[in-house]
Amino acid sequence: MKIVVPIMPKSIADVEAIDVERLEDADLIEWRADVLPKEDILTVAPAVFEKFLGREIIFTIRTRQEGGNINLTDQEYVALIKEVAALYQPEFIDFEYYSHQAVFEQMLDFPNLVLSYHNFQETPENFMEIMSELTSLSPAVVKMAVMPRTEQDVLDVMNYTRGFKTLNAAQSYATMSMGDLGKLSRLSGRLTGSCWTFASLDEASAPGQISLGTMKKFLEELED
Repeated sequence: MKIVVPIMPKSIADVEAIDVERLEDADLIEWRADVLPKEDILTVAPAVFEKFLGREIIFTIRTRQEGGNINLTDQEYVALIKEVAALYQPEFIDFEYYSHQAVFEQMLDFPNLVLSYHNFQETPENFMEIMSELTSLSPAVVKMAVMPRTEQDVLDVMNYTRGFKTLNAAQSYATMSMGDLGKLSRLSGRLTGSCWTFASLDEASAPGQISLGTMKKFLEELED
């Protein structure tokens, strides 16, 4: 399981101030561009991709309806993603499938999509149906992040992930239960088949993220 660390710079100066040595233990960098006004994303993009030249980057615009910081129309969302993707070729492109399904066809030329679903209120009863539909589209990664209300919700997410990975060995999954209750799910990829876990450096991008240093130690212990 690889460790993803989100960065959320709010200016070019913030990008320049990032100490890349502190991110040496991260396998991938997720650039959360949604902390910027939409008109600033393309201005800051060159600094981000230059800063992390040679590193694998996930480009993400997390919209408010899925727990992010920006409101965009479908066309604004897809246009920004396509422009950044064309200019900088990030290794992965996050696409909020259910929030922007109307423009999904415009992304079919991109083989490196992370089709994502986020629910900060609950672990939905149709979790498996959502996971199945995203799997049927054969993205690079299916990402599912949900909020547990009970311990059973956490165990269900882990069990569903293992089941889907067993049946769809070629498909990559990144699944997690959020919040303190769900922390175990962030450590269990070796058992469940989840390919990524998200850790924080200074500022968590989602509830329940474990710090990079602690995550590295846990995974080394669990995966020896």
